[in-house]
Amino acid sequence: MKKNLLFFLLIFSTLAAFTQEIDTDKMYFQALEEYRSGNYISSLDLTSKALAAAPEYHDIRMLQVRNRYALKRFEESDRDLEYLLSEAPHYVGVKNLAIQRLHQLEAQAALHYIDRLLYIYGQEPDLNILRARFLLNDNRPEEAGKLATEIYRNSSLSDGQRYILHQIINLTVKNSVQVTGQYISFSDDYPRNDAWYALSAEYQHNFSKMAIIGRATYSDRSYNDGSLYEIEAYPIFSKKFYGFGNVGFSNGEIFPDFRASASVFYNFAPSFEAEMGFRSMNYGGNHYFTGIGGLTTYAGRFYFNARAFIGPERLEKLIQNYQFNIRYYLSTPENYIFGRLGTGISPDEPTLYTRTQENPTLEAFYFNSGINKTVGIHHVIMLSGGMLFEDLPNDEEGQQFTASLGYRYKF
Repeated sequence: MKKNLLFFLLIFSTLAAFTQEIDTDKMYFQALEEYRSGNYISSLDLTSKALAAAPEYHDIRMLQVRNRYALKRFEESDRDLEYLLSEAPHYVGVKNLAIQRLHQLEAQAALHYIDRLLYIYGQEPDLNILRARFLLNDNRPEEAGKLATEIYRNSSLSDGQRYILHQIINLTVKNSVQVTGQYISFSDDYPRNDAWYALSAEYQHNFSKMAIIGRATYSDRSYNDGSLYEIEAYPIFSKKFYGFGNVGFSNGEIFPDFRASASVFYNFAPSFEAEMGFRSMNYGGNHYFTGIGGLTTYAGRFYFNARAFIGPERLEKLIQNYQFNIRYYLSTPENYIFGRLGTGISPDEPTLYTRTQENPTLEAFYFNSGINKTVGIHHVIMLSGGMLFEDLPNDEEGQQFTASLGYRYKF
């Protein structure tokens, strides 16, 4: 008799447990449907009841966290999130929920939270990239730059991760000065074939959401000389959206009397960047306008960029310039080799624009390559050279050789 009673009790408890599992599953899917419909209060009521019956049902607890996120009850979500991080940190979706919580915290609190996540999940690139971002937000650029550079040396990074690190490292330098010299020689086919020289000096200061650059360029073209003075700004509007602006004026005849430029850049999907903008200048009493479009992507250690300059119209001909740029990063964003191929002469090219003025129908092809290399922490050396082949007004073809050397000091 006792054995029969124990047998029926065992069967009953098994059925009860099975029934409870079915009920909690049903409640979970009902709560999930309410969540997807935007009925977060109703969904939260169902998840609370389901968790009372099955506290180890992780999917229900995660859904409860999402409901509280949607209702902006972030502090209420912390208890459930703490349970998941302690009991099931590697359950699918738990880490993503923890990262979402990070973005609701102030910089210092977020840094403490990231340290805990790094302890749980190890030194994962995504978490360290977030740590570098929050160090930057906490006005600790040196630490952010050092960490971002260390992460960047990891060759297993994705394209999107490399793109983000580029942005962080560029924002961690507060000041820099740069000097660049350029030399241009001409073949005998040119009516004026004496060499040209140019020297520029610039100062850059990076604010938290904007970089400002002041630049002065002096050029000696043997038959004339002049100076161009410019101010540039790179405002950051959001993580995916930033801009560029430039104004300049000249005291000589070889540069535009006045020039203005503006572009906007948008990052998408996740390692692409699109550019739209314009260039406008006054030269010798005439006004010229150029539209510009560009697309950039990062693929492994490679950077690919295509740009098009359309306009202005001269002598009933539309001036067009198309160029393709490539970089291969050696270790950090400031250590790379680069190359450029192009057709036509861009009106945005200050050293060669006079040729476009004289003969807007010319056909031109050019290429150049070089290296950008850091020396220690503060020093950057830039070296490049290239050739330009173009039609001349006298039905001949001319060649130009360009070489430049630059030095940049960061502090």
